Amino acid sequence: MSIPFIAVYNRIMGTPLERLYRVLLGLLLTLIAILAIGSVYGLMKFSARKQFAPAAQTSQGDATGTSEAGYFSGLGRIRAQTADSKPAAVVVSIVFPYNKEDRAFTEELSAHIPQFRQIAVNYFSSQTAAGLKKSGEEAIKAELLSRFNKMLRLGSITTLYFNDYLIVE
Repeated sequence: MSIPFIAVYNRIMGTPLERLYRVLLGLLLTLIAILAIGSVYGLMKFSARKQFAPAAQTSQGDATGTSEAGYFSGLGRIRAQTADSKPAAVVVSIVFPYNKEDRAFTEELSAHIPQFRQIAVNYFSSQTAAGLKKSGEEAIKAELLSRFNKMLRLGSITTLYFNDYLIVE
């Protein structure tokens, strides 16, 4: 007695639903393995980078003799209204370079953030939109720089940059 070919095939390979189940299970296990291997690789790579990065920066700083400079952006975006009869909105983001290694000066800058923001708001609120446009960014930066440095005792700011500077009428 001979068994038909399809019956033998189904006995060996299973029904179409069982084959689909095996294929999907294989794909799922493959994806899990790829995710696990990628996660382990990523953790090892980034933890090694964090461990060796400070040593590399220190050796580079010692070799060149320069200090670690950065940009102080703690003031964030400042919004103020001008002194016009119909006030215009002024939006400005002020940043400036400073030495990150000077901890005392860094702490002083952080402690004066509310005062710096208030100085900027008071300055822009005392000006008209036409006056601000006429004086230009450089004159505004010079005035704010002067006012900021009057507050500081442990160092001084050398230059100001505006990431954003908009006058919306």
